[in-house]
Amino acid sequence: MKRPLTVFALLLVLNAPVWAGLSSIDPIPGDEKENRTSSSPNVSRTKAMGVAIYRSVNTAKMNLMIENYIEVPIQVTLVNENNEVLHSEKVGKRLKKYWRKFDMETMQDGLYTFQISDGYTHITKSFRLETQKVEVKQPTRFVSLLD
Repeated sequence: MKRPLTVFALLLVLNAPVWAGLSSIDPIPGDEKENRTSSSPNVSRTKAMGVAIYRSVNTAKMNLMIENYIEVPIQVTLVNENNEVLHSEKVGKRLKKYWRKFDMETMQDGLYTFQISDGYTHITKSFRLETQKVEVKQPTRFVSLLD
């Protein structure tokens, strides 16, 4: 009686993620991740590193945060839609947390991609820069004064 109960408990533990629906997470369209998918569009979790990008409020600054779970050097590259390298940096293996703010104020509108790699795991995060168009409203009424 003890053996069937143990086998049932083991099967219950191993199949819990499937019953919880965790195996059916769909990738976000337009967000390219090579190794893992995540439930959040801006966060990737792998065994080697965690990566997140977000925009600062009311500015054209992008924040890149990387958490290095294992001690490996990481290569960070920012490219535009023509695959021209705009910024490249190697992060040392002893640095556990990396945070950098990128000022995108002078960049043209278009698609930009952060490519993060430790040589084995490759993660890409894409975002689009678009200038807000300001609409000048013309007066709807004209008033003239007569003497």
